[in-house]
Amino acid sequence: MKLRSLVAFILCLLPAVLPAQNLDFNAVRSAEQLRRGVQAFHRGFYSDSIVSFEKAISYKPSNAFAQNWLGRTLWKSGFEQEALRTWSQLEASGAGDSLLRGWINVVGLRRGLGREIDNNAKWVVSSELDGSLKGGYTFRRPTSVRPRSDGSFWVVAFGSNEVLRFDADFKLLAALRGGLAGFDHPYDLQEAPDGTLFVSEYGANRIAKCTPTGDTITTFGARGRGDGMLLGPQYLALDGKGYLWVTDWGNARVVRYDLDGRFIQSISGIEGPTGIAVREDRLYVSEKSAKQILVYDLSGNRVGTLGDGTLTGPEGMTFTPDGMLLVADANGIMQCDVEKEIWTTLGDMSGHTKRLVQQAATANGQILGVDFDQSRIVLLSDTTSLYAGLFVHVDRINSTKFPEVYADVSVETRLGRPIVGLGINNFIVTENHFSVGQTVMSLTGTDMKSVGVSLVVERSPEFESRLSDARQAVADLYDLASQTGRISAISAGETPQKVADFGQTRLRFIANALQGSPSSRWKLSAAVRMAGDDLLTSVAGAKRAVVFFTTGAVNASAFTPYSLTELAAFLRNNAIAFYPVVFGSKGAGEELSYLASESGGRSFNVFEPGGMRDVAREMTARVVPTYTIRYTSPTPPQFGDAYIPFEVEVTVQKISGRDESGYYAPAAP
Repeated sequence: MKLRSLVAFILCLLPAVLPAQNLDFNAVRSAEQLRRGVQAFHRGFYSDSIVSFEKAISYKPSNAFAQNWLGRTLWKSGFEQEALRTWSQLEASGAGDSLLRGWINVVGLRRGLGREIDNNAKWVVSSELDGSLKGGYTFRRPTSVRPRSDGSFWVVAFGSNEVLRFDADFKLLAALRGGLAGFDHPYDLQEAPDGTLFVSEYGANRIAKCTPTGDTITTFGARGRGDGMLLGPQYLALDGKGYLWVTDWGNARVVRYDLDGRFIQSISGIEGPTGIAVREDRLYVSEKSAKQILVYDLSGNRVGTLGDGTLTGPEGMTFTPDGMLLVADANGIMQCDVEKEIWTTLGDMSGHTKRLVQQAATANGQILGVDFDQSRIVLLSDTTSLYAGLFVHVDRINSTKFPEVYADVSVETRLGRPIVGLGINNFIVTENHFSVGQTVMSLTGTDMKSVGVSLVVERSPEFESRLSDARQAVADLYDLASQTGRISAISAGETPQKVADFGQTRLRFIANALQGSPSSRWKLSAAVRMAGDDLLTSVAGAKRAVVFFTTGAVNASAFTPYSLTELAAFLRNNAIAFYPVVFGSKGAGEELSYLASESGGRSFNVFEPGGMRDVAREMTARVVPTYTIRYTSPTPPQFGDAYIPFEVEVTVQKISGRDESGYYAPAAP
């Protein structure tokens, strides 16, 4: 007889040998339902988990542990209003703590006007990388900083003739010096999508094209005033169309090359060109002497100016991911909404820097500034993030190989921006508040190359006329998804159903993916929720995405039984991106665009030149906030019946956050 069956048998006999008041059977039943709920949660079966936690509470209404877990599971399921109500009741009962209050604040903020409020953030210096500080890596006279999507950043050190890469904790990762010839007073750097580096060399009057490891491939430009020649090149910009732009200070112009170094054109007559930046089809050049920003189209035609009467000495410029132009102006950082031509002072750095020459937004939503005279890089954070900290949540704990444990931990800003570039030293993991010993970073969101995809197909009568195009798109998506992960398919009919499971052969998948009876009462939310549940229970160690083949419009029953906001929250809270692919010329409707935006995806048209390849590229490039930590548990398993508390604290650059969870070891055989 198995141990668990034996325990149950003994419990049945206990009433006959012990007074009833000495054994709380409801507490025993509540604890068993809690165990089932926690185990279901960590396997991604949220509906089963909710049922178990509700039963645990019904057996023991004072079970605050089960109430907290119920709130977490409701949040994961997209039922944020119900989660907040559950937590608020727990808080009102006196069983809440600072961690619970933090969850209430963050979830409430994300449901409200948090993003609009955040635009008024106040920025302060929170950390600095001092190139003259003893004990660290010394560098002199930096002129440029270029953040990378993985949280690291490049620093171009003009005075010490090197290009450096640091991680998010300011740890040196690489030092490039230009190979045997060496860099001659490098000024700026641009990194192409394939990793190729372009470095402007002020002293040598040229541009160096380098490998990702810093070895020079070729150089172009030479000292002089002729076409393609340079006198003191400074800042660089890549326009995304295969061209490199450089501000040619000594010749009072901007020069354009192709990526092989061939001269294309120059724009002359600029008084003191310093910074340069490209956004969509516009080129922006800071004209320091005239105290303004010149605006050109990408053919070199001047189309306007910015900052006249506002700026005092603009130099380096960069764009933030949301399209705001950042300008180093004297010792201040100015921000411009280029569409509305509205200027804002983000920070007065006069008390911290002697000469601020450039700045850029990091992947984690902070700002790096370059202090040329004091050989320093300063990190600016908005004051709210410093006080509110990071939003850390434990998504899943896998204990099937106990005592080896794997924990998936998400780290975000309070508004949901993924925090990237963290290492194992940024995490402190404990069980029952005691150290677990050595921990290993098994996987990070930026390292994830695999993508689990669930294809949802609209089964409306209107989509029937698109089936021939859809068959080819299904084949293309299968081929692309199979290169980096796995794919399943859901039919979004009146009763959504899975029509192709993960691991099916190509021919069988293509044949099955478009099955299902068309109906004017097809249901989007039920199908997408089914797809999401499928990804959560079947895909681990990979990014998750739902691709939706659609006409672009939704019907009256689309958001039954899950509302639009509930579906968006479910996708967002589980890091599942939504990609509507429209078959037609109308584009995605507001509801589909909203789901894509909220989940980190975006809309596509199947007839665009890139087709499904663009969709696959977007899915692979998406940044997710997940870190997988592996360690050996020091806690006794106690036959799988004891709840093992798990705690994690994350700290990066003076900003921290924490979360608590728990799990059960596997049951004894």
